[in-house]
Amino acid sequence: MTLLLVLSLISYEASLFEVEEDRDLEILLDEMESLARYPLDINTAGFDDLVKILYLTPTDCLNIIEYRTMHGPYDKTSDLLNVRGFDEALYDKIRPFITVKAKPLRIEKCNIRLRSITELPRSELSEKYYTRSEVKYGNYSMHLITEKDPFEDSFFDYYAVGFFAGSDVRRFAFGKYNLDLGSGVLLSPVGSFLYSTDFRVIMRERGLFPYTSVLENSGFFGAAYSDSLLLRYTIFVSQQKLDGRIDTLGFTRSFDASGEHTDSLSRSRKDQINERLFGYDAHYRISDLQISSRSYWCMYDPPFVCADSTTQFYGDKFWTTGIGLNYYAESFVIVSELARSFRNRIGGLFGFNGQFSSFDVQLAGKYFPAQFYSPKGVEADNDYVGGILVVRHRSSIADIGMTVSIDGDTETDSAKYKVQFNFEKKIGIVNAKLQTRWRWYGGERDYASSRAFLRVTPFRHLFFDIRLEDKYVYDIDNVSTGLFAAIEMGFEFKAIRGRVRYGVFDTDDYDARLYVYETDLPGVIKNRTLYDDGHYGFIYCAVKPFQSVTLSAKYSIMEKGDFLDKRVGAQLDIRL
Repeated sequence: MTLLLVLSLISYEASLFEVEEDRDLEILLDEMESLARYPLDINTAGFDDLVKILYLTPTDCLNIIEYRTMHGPYDKTSDLLNVRGFDEALYDKIRPFITVKAKPLRIEKCNIRLRSITELPRSELSEKYYTRSEVKYGNYSMHLITEKDPFEDSFFDYYAVGFFAGSDVRRFAFGKYNLDLGSGVLLSPVGSFLYSTDFRVIMRERGLFPYTSVLENSGFFGAAYSDSLLLRYTIFVSQQKLDGRIDTLGFTRSFDASGEHTDSLSRSRKDQINERLFGYDAHYRISDLQISSRSYWCMYDPPFVCADSTTQFYGDKFWTTGIGLNYYAESFVIVSELARSFRNRIGGLFGFNGQFSSFDVQLAGKYFPAQFYSPKGVEADNDYVGGILVVRHRSSIADIGMTVSIDGDTETDSAKYKVQFNFEKKIGIVNAKLQTRWRWYGGERDYASSRAFLRVTPFRHLFFDIRLEDKYVYDIDNVSTGLFAAIEMGFEFKAIRGRVRYGVFDTDDYDARLYVYETDLPGVIKNRTLYDDGHYGFIYCAVKPFQSVTLSAKYSIMEKGDFLDKRVGAQLDIRL
């Protein structure tokens, strides 16, 4: 049932995961699957628990707790519709992740996920394989992840093994593991606050948790321990080999984050960099104020150098440290993190989320100087300053929002300004969304786009979607246009779920390319890049023949000019 619940929210996941940058967002999707398996009890969940639901803003979490305090325990999950700021559209999004009675945690003895994707017609070694196995007993678990990308020789081209022992107070990891501490400047598996999705990420800390990704240059390999005495602390040590580009002088020029070893060049970069880390994190909470400190020492062999010289950039060793202040009030939350990196470069971010009258307000800002670097957080090629303001109003009339963001490069004295308006309204069986976006660069408008989404649900288990999108990229003497239209149908009948989409697109050039989120196999983020002109579509189906078994399959096709791409994928999930 878990996977089916998650898949029912694909249309809403588009707003979370449809981004124009390469991000390791599958970590967040994995957490959503976990919440669907073990929903939060809204009668006992605290702020730190509720904020794990990505559809909820910190203000929403505070309002849930405030209503519970004033009116007593919730009788049913639909009582959330009485909470300030909640409507049916928001309730439908979070319903799979909440309950009003805490479900006992059953012993989850074994989880197995097997996935295979290949192109058609099939060529030798074109398959991509992925496996994830978890064996749990009480607070203990073992996990093994393997991946083979297309045209790699070995089924175990990449693998990660780890042991995890966890409770609410004490956690221990050995092997491959992940850390999510602070607001992401120094330690975050999905990076710091640089893009829109991150505001939901920086408001929470998962601490020490098992490794769930196949991003080969991510995570840690070694041991970590987390406990709580007078304060909450975590200590960790890691040593692993990373892919990277080594120049003729023997210096490291860059990481290779792809993890693909499909040709002689990419294979020559495999496991070229030795990375060693040792560090700590400490949290202390005084009433509503949380103070944190974190630091770690890094060592690289070979050492790094600048892109244009043989002068050491970060060198072979350095240490980085940061402090954080978080404040949790009844109607607002403030988070901040300030860090010192190589050669005393100072960078950081802050975030504010509060409620004023009938509006939610999110405000965040960041500054990173050139060559600011933390291996598991953020890297800035140039001086980087920016911020974002989000104003949102939810009522019985409509869900209306505005986003204004600034991304600046102080070295070139240039900045990108973005403005976005959102409108969402649900009336009976119809749910409509509208979005418009503009961007200015160097004082001139260089980008504009709009999206329209309409969902009609004539029956409980059947829906139809229509999506339209346009994009305009302005140059000095030219305007490039991109257009996209799609129709989709989805259904659910007992243990069977399916989706079918057909879309057409037409773009003048690559600058006007479109990014479209689509349903993929469970646990996979799929952002498809569309350019030139053509059509594409997919058929997806998930079947649950037994309570502990789920079978998923997808067939996709894209045709543009003389290019034809056909792929088929299948996945088996077993929970014993």
